[in-house]
Amino acid sequence: MLMDDARTHPAVEHAPPTLWIIALVALAPFPVTALLYTYGPAEHAALALRGLFTWSMIVLAFLGGVRWGLETSRPVPRWGRLAASIVSPAAAWSLYLARAQLDPPWIIAGFLGAFLLQWLFDHRAPDAPARYPRLSTAMTGGACVSLAFALEKALHA
Repeated sequence: MLMDDARTHPAVEHAPPTLWIIALVALAPFPVTALLYTYGPAEHAALALRGLFTWSMIVLAFLGGVRWGLETSRPVPRWGRLAASIVSPAAAWSLYLARAQLDPPWIIAGFLGAFLLQWLFDHRAPDAPARYPRLSTAMTGGACVSLAFALEKALHA
């Protein structure tokens, strides 16, 4: 392999175990709230759903902030990437505020879509650290599976 190839195509960079532990702890509220909403006692369903919505909003804002931080660390940040990094946090905030006006299936589907769009944005991002896509995929996958369980329950409630 030529030296230039090594610089333009870096090997897969593995995230340190502590980073994975933090990511998994941050992911835990998704299945906990989704399972409580889906299979828990009826008197806890509203609280569990509110928790799922709140955590979805927080994590989407965090993921947008990560992209913002990665972009602002560049010598010359790209304004288009900076502007796009606030789309998912703004969508999450809008969905959270709309929960009083929209039925739960619409809010859940909106969060699902926002996570998937953030994931696509992350995976199309130039110059992202090699370990970032795996972490992003793990967070997105856990959130989306949990939201899908909640969506199934909400559609049949």
